[in-house]
Amino acid sequence: MPLPLRFPSFLAGIACLVSLPLPAAENRAPSSPSRPNIIFIFIDDMGFADPSCFGNPLVRTPRIDRLADEGLKLMNFYVNSPICSPSRVAVTTGQYPSRWKIHSYLNSRANNAKRGMADYLEAGAPTTARKLQAAGYATAHFGKWHMGGGRDVDDAPLPTEYGFDETCVAFEGLGDRILTDPKEPSAHLGHGRVSFCEPWEKTSRYTDLTIDFIRRHRDGPFYVRLFPNDVHDPHTPQPGTAAKWETVTKNHYEQSFFAVLEALDVQIGRLVDEVDALGIKEKTLIVFTSDNGPTDWPKYYQEVDHPPGFTGPYFGRKWSLFEGGIHVPFIARFPGTVPAGMTDATSVMSGIDLSPTLCAFAGVEAPGLDGVDRSGVLRGNPAPYPKPLFWQYGTPHAQLRPGKWEHQSPSFAVREGPWKLLVNPDGSESRLYHLIEDPGEKDNRLTSEAALAKKLQQKIKAWSLDVGLAFDGEATLVPPQPGFPIRINGQWIGLQNHGGAIEKSDLRLDGKSWLSLGRQSAPDLAGSKAIRLSGNFEAIEPGGVILAQGGDKTGYALHVKNGKLVFVITADWKRTELTGPNLTPGRHTFEAVRSKEGRMTLQVDGVPAGTRDGAGIFAGNPGDSLEIGADLVKPVGEYEVPNAFHGILGDLQIQIR
Repeated sequence: MPLPLRFPSFLAGIACLVSLPLPAAENRAPSSPSRPNIIFIFIDDMGFADPSCFGNPLVRTPRIDRLADEGLKLMNFYVNSPICSPSRVAVTTGQYPSRWKIHSYLNSRANNAKRGMADYLEAGAPTTARKLQAAGYATAHFGKWHMGGGRDVDDAPLPTEYGFDETCVAFEGLGDRILTDPKEPSAHLGHGRVSFCEPWEKTSRYTDLTIDFIRRHRDGPFYVRLFPNDVHDPHTPQPGTAAKWETVTKNHYEQSFFAVLEALDVQIGRLVDEVDALGIKEKTLIVFTSDNGPTDWPKYYQEVDHPPGFTGPYFGRKWSLFEGGIHVPFIARFPGTVPAGMTDATSVMSGIDLSPTLCAFAGVEAPGLDGVDRSGVLRGNPAPYPKPLFWQYGTPHAQLRPGKWEHQSPSFAVREGPWKLLVNPDGSESRLYHLIEDPGEKDNRLTSEAALAKKLQQKIKAWSLDVGLAFDGEATLVPPQPGFPIRINGQWIGLQNHGGAIEKSDLRLDGKSWLSLGRQSAPDLAGSKAIRLSGNFEAIEPGGVILAQGGDKTGYALHVKNGKLVFVITADWKRTELTGPNLTPGRHTFEAVRSKEGRMTLQVDGVPAGTRDGAGIFAGNPGDSLEIGADLVKPVGEYEVPNAFHGILGDLQIQIR
C-alpha cells in the first residue's frame, strides 16, 4: 500500500527520491562539450505556435524565447504520433511505436486489448537512457510517463527498468509518483511512494526534482528528462491567475490555458537559470519540444468558439495526422556547439531521431534504430532528411478523434522531401500535399501527381509490413468527397461520403449514394446499452434505410418501409420492430430510443408513435459498419440490402451509452 502524503513545495518532489540508491559517481568521467550533460524537456499538448518565439499571437513566453535566442529553432520538427503514449515511445526508443504495439494512448487492460495494443512498453525495448547509463551517465526521468502502468495495469515495468537511476512520474506510470487526486486508481496500485499536490503545483514539483538532480550531478555527465503534464487540459491554474487574461480573450478556457502556459514558462526559466548559475551552461545540451499538437475536445466547439492552443500556419490539431497534430516547436541550446539565434527552416527531424542524435552528442553508438542521427543539423548544418517519415493513427486502434470533424485525418501518412501523402488503408480519403508550397494542406494534388502518390502509397505498404500494420498497397487512391458530419455521442464525426450531395446542413441521397463509418470506428454496442437516434428526413421513395449499424445477428436500424418509419433492433438473431404511422409528404422529425432495459419508443414529429418491450441485449459488436442512407452487407431489418434511401436527411444524431 503506498504511503499517501502531502508535502510543502520542494519536499514533495524530494520525497520521490528518498528510497532510491544514488548512482555511483566514481566511474563517471566529468561532463565536457564532447560528453555533454543532456536535459530533455517534453511538453504535453503544446501546439507549434504556443511559444511566442514560434508565433503565439496573444501570450509572451519570455523564458522559452530566451532559450530559443541562445540556441537553434527547428521549424520542421515532427513527433511520430498525434497522441501521447506512442509519441513518448518514439522519443524514448528511437523506433516507430507500432513496433511495440502502442498505436494510441495506453488505457485499461480491456481498452488496450480492444484496440490490439500492448499494456506497456516492453522493458527490453532500446532506450536512450539505458545506452547513456551504460556509458557512465547519471540518468533520471521526472514527470509524465504514460508508457505503461496506471489505471488497472499494475504489472508494468518500473521506469527504472528502462535505464533511469531516479524517477518520479504521474498517474500513468508506476514507481514513485505525484498525484493530484487520492481517488485516482494509481494511488492504490503500490510499486512506489505516492505524494499529492494541487494540479497547479505539479510542474514546479517536477522542476524541483530536476534541479535537485542537476545540483547533485553538476560534475556530470547526466541525462535528465523533464516531462510536465502541462499544458494538457483540463487547465487548472493557480487560483486567481487566470483573471489577468480576461482582457485578452473572452474564452474562459483560453484564460485558464494562458495562465498555465505562463506558469510553465516560469518553470522552464527556473531550470535554465539553475544550469547557468551552476556554471555548466557550455557543457549542457538542452532540448525542448512537445509530444503532439494542442487539444481538440468537442466541448470547446460546443461551449466556446475554439479550443485553446495555437498551431500557427498548420491545419489540424491533436489526434490528427494533418500538420497541426504532429508538427511541433523544437529548440536546442548548447552554447559553443549549437549556434545561438539560428532558425533552420529547411531541415526535417522527428521524435525517433532524438535517440540516435542525443547518443551522437554523447559519443555513444545507437545502432538498429528507425531514427537517424541529426546532430549535424543541431550543430548548425541544415541537411535534407535521408528517407521517408511515416505515421499511423486511427482505425482500428484509436478511439479519440478531433472535436472538429474537418480535423479528422486519414489513418496513414508519409512525408518524403516536400511531399506528404495521407491515405486510409483502403485508399479512401487520399490527399497529396506539397508542404513547402502549401504548408496549410489546402491544395490536394492527388490527381495531378498520380504517379508520385502511387509511389508513396507503395512506400507506406512496405513500412506497414515492416512494423506489423495492415495496409492495402494496391487499393485505388480516391480523393475525399465533400465531408458530411453527424453527431455521435456528442462528437462531430465525419463519415466517408459515397456520392451524397451536401446542401448546407442537409444531405441529399439519390438512392445510389450513402455515407459510411468503418466498424472499428463505429459506436460500441456490446452489452446493455441505451440507444437514441434523432434527426429529420424527407423520403422521396416509400422505402429505404435512413441509418443502420450491424446486421441480421446484432444491430439497429431506422428505415422507411411502405411509407412508414420503422425502428428495428436485432440481438442474437432476433428482430424487434416498432412501426410508426403513415408518413405524409414533406419533412419529418424523429426520435427512436431503446432503453438499457430493452424498451423501444418511437416519436415522429414530436408525437409518440408507439412503445415495445423485449428488445434483446447485444452480446457483442457487429461485424458490419455504420451506414447512413443504406445497409450494405447483412440487413438489420426485414429488407433486401442495400435498400438505399432516396431523399433528404438532416441533423442526424446517435447516442449509445
